[in-house]
Amino acid sequence: MRETAPVFIITGEQGQCKTTFLYQVLGLMTGLDLRLRGVIAPGHVRDGRRSGFTLVDLATGRQEMLCSTDPSPGCEVHGRFCFRPEGLALGRRALSLQDTEETDLLVIDEVGRFELQGVVWAGQLDRLCTLPHPPMVWTVRRRLLDTVIERWSLEDPVVVDVGAAGVLSTASDVMDAIWEWRETHPVSPISPAPFINRHAAGDLPLMADAASGVGAGTPSIFRRRYTASD
Repeated sequence: MRETAPVFIITGEQGQCKTTFLYQVLGLMTGLDLRLRGVIAPGHVRDGRRSGFTLVDLATGRQEMLCSTDPSPGCEVHGRFCFRPEGLALGRRALSLQDTEETDLLVIDEVGRFELQGVVWAGQLDRLCTLPHPPMVWTVRRRLLDTVIERWSLEDPVVVDVGAAGVLSTASDVMDAIWEWRETHPVSPISPAPFINRHAAGDLPLMADAASGVGAGTPSIFRRRYTASD
């Protein structure tokens, strides 16, 4: 058993629904008493072009506008996007874990060219990758995949291509990694993450709206409830 758990990288081209795929994977885990941390960033489109992103803290359900193509006072400008201070602060708090062993899964949506330039979540990623961390799921554009892996010295990342991978098999692999992490690290009393709902994530489709009530036909990894006594 290794101290550092796998990093799963959901990848695809721009506009290929990486965040939707991620949301569906997380939806299968709803009701499993997981200590879920991190951020998910559903995008907005205006006139057929990406116009901004909302940021959702998975641990609290709180959301803020992360960035927009519309100028705003006090923003950090990166590329054509203006990053709002409230959104950046929310994300940096969500990714600044005081104790990585208090987390079952850490999600970062997404790691991209701004992080490679040393801004947005770069500082948090630098710290996380020097610690024994729990399983992580990142989303990364395909053209940046090799550069991101090299930049953060990721050893044997699990690459999940949305054009070929299945949501159920991906979620099962992530749950296996979580269970392995739990077997080798003490478990404190759980405060399960609320997980984002449809409204918080811009009405992204959930593959399973009631994962806590999965049936006998569901793989056993999902039928198990991960509790403080496990």
